[in-house]
Amino acid sequence: MIRPFISRLARLLGVVATLRASAFLRRLAEGAADEAQHVEAVRSSGACALYVHMPFCHTPLCSFCCFVRYPYNKRLNARYMVAAKKEVEWLLTSAEDLKISSVYFGGGTPTIDVEGLAGLVDLVRGHLGGGVEVAVEANPRDIDDKAVEALRSVGVARLSIGAQSLDGRRLVKLGRLNHTVADTLRAVETARGKFKTVNLDILWGAPGDDLKAVREEAARALSLGVDQVTFYPLMPPAPPRLGEDISRGGPWHPEEPSLYAAILGEALSRGYNPATPWCMEKSKGLIDEYVVECDDFLAAGVSGIGRLNGYVYLNAFNVERYIKLVERRGFSAVRAVRASGLENALYYASTRLFGLSLCLRDLEKFGGPGALLSAALGAALPLIGEGAGGCYRLKTPEALYLMHAAQKGIYMAVNSLRRWGIKAQV
Repeated sequence: MIRPFISRLARLLGVVATLRASAFLRRLAEGAADEAQHVEAVRSSGACALYVHMPFCHTPLCSFCCFVRYPYNKRLNARYMVAAKKEVEWLLTSAEDLKISSVYFGGGTPTIDVEGLAGLVDLVRGHLGGGVEVAVEANPRDIDDKAVEALRSVGVARLSIGAQSLDGRRLVKLGRLNHTVADTLRAVETARGKFKTVNLDILWGAPGDDLKAVREEAARALSLGVDQVTFYPLMPPAPPRLGEDISRGGPWHPEEPSLYAAILGEALSRGYNPATPWCMEKSKGLIDEYVVECDDFLAAGVSGIGRLNGYVYLNAFNVERYIKLVERRGFSAVRAVRASGLENALYYASTRLFGLSLCLRDLEKFGGPGALLSAALGAALPLIGEGAGGCYRLKTPEALYLMHAAQKGIYMAVNSLRRWGIKAQV
């Protein structure tokens, strides 16, 4: 049970997170990337993760998705794969002090071209070695024995199956019309035991969702026995007039606290523990949100967002422009900005708290802004977290719900950036 005042506090926290993130992302959208500065930022980066965006999808495209995606076109996809390989190779050979331990292929639908994807994974492994852990998002309809073998052959460790729902009627309401529940059940059985981690993505908090439906959805997903189930809330782009929209309920489900508590309760009762407020796992493994454990990450592919020592960059959104940029110079960054000390400290604290733990002394590296943030959090965290010596762990449903609200607010701002990029075709 999440008390009413915690629900109100979470809503406020979500609004503040959206406003702060939106202000930074507006600066990013307005800042043209300088080629020389970008090359230097990549060269001197100590990135520990790599994200590669694969934009092509089965049709019809999902109406709820805010990520950059395009209907699959075999010829264009082939050209894109060539460019993506070139950009990945440029990144991995240009950076001089890489510490990459995980690589994430998202979309879009990376598995729409399993053979091409396997070739790209193989390229990454050729540069980074066998120790790197690779995670891949998948549409359930793509997962058969042949696809599993192709992904296993290049050492994919985590397969994330985008079920979204295990109720056919909900899939229709969500606008997820390019796979069926039967596809998901078959994919789970095909992948079970073949990867270090099999994850199932479930979407909740859509209009019309009620407590009974969400609890039953969570119970069914968890009963499949996969290693992880990640319950993503619906995260539409932040509305232009956020304050007015929030006052009328905004992009928050009217029963959001109860829905979240039901999901968490079902997970805990079945032996799953939260790795983040959204990701429920049986044992420690790779999660979708690599930013929780990695401050600096490279990004390749259309619309990728990278972060290197406070230098944040955004890749081209238009596929043709992306291909031309990579052909000409090896990378596709078109926007960039350098975060302030406070923005860096806030980013670090928010990602660690989303991972449910934070040591305040780690904020010292951000200087004065870090000290101010540490003082503020030092007053707040003892009220919601457990710990000693300035290190805190968030465990209670109410603490998790607060972090859910903050991260949802941040991602709504990011989805507004994506909406802008798609419209502007930067």
